[in-house]
Amino acid sequence: MLKKLLIYLAALAGSVLFFLLFTLIFMNGIQIHCDRQADRTYDCQHQTLLLGRFPTFGKEIDHVVDATLVDDGCSDGRSYRTEFILSDGNQVPLNEVYTDRNPVSIQTNDLKSLLHNGQDSFDYEVPPLWWVLYLLIGLFLLDIIILTLTLGQGAIKDYLAQRDQLPS
Repeated sequence: MLKKLLIYLAALAGSVLFFLLFTLIFMNGIQIHCDRQADRTYDCQHQTLLLGRFPTFGKEIDHVVDATLVDDGCSDGRSYRTEFILSDGNQVPLNEVYTDRNPVSIQTNDLKSLLHNGQDSFDYEVPPLWWVLYLLIGLFLLDIIILTLTLGQGAIKDYLAQRDQLPS
């Protein structure tokens, strides 16, 4: 009985770790603040926000002149991300994750507009993809139900059967 319970708890712990890992990787928002420099480029502070609220990673991107839409290079051409173009020709991704063209195209156009507008400074925010969190929660709940029905049910039955026995 104890062995079944430990297997159930280990599988449940694995599900929790899976949920937390995917939340950490995919549930990030981005906050960008850019200041125009004398050479007409922008220096930008890039802050990654877990769940769109909690600061995690930050970096500074200097000498930004433009933004562009980049595909992942696969032959299917279905994954895209926005990248900043620097004055030396190098490119720095806005986000490490490739996704569908439409939201990335909107981000790229927004950033291009802000970069070419000539403002002294601007802020830009990319919210987390909330549908991913809903998907992860649904998968987690489904996993708990399946684990309980397959592994947990036998452990609970054994425990109840053992508990209800009269001492001899």
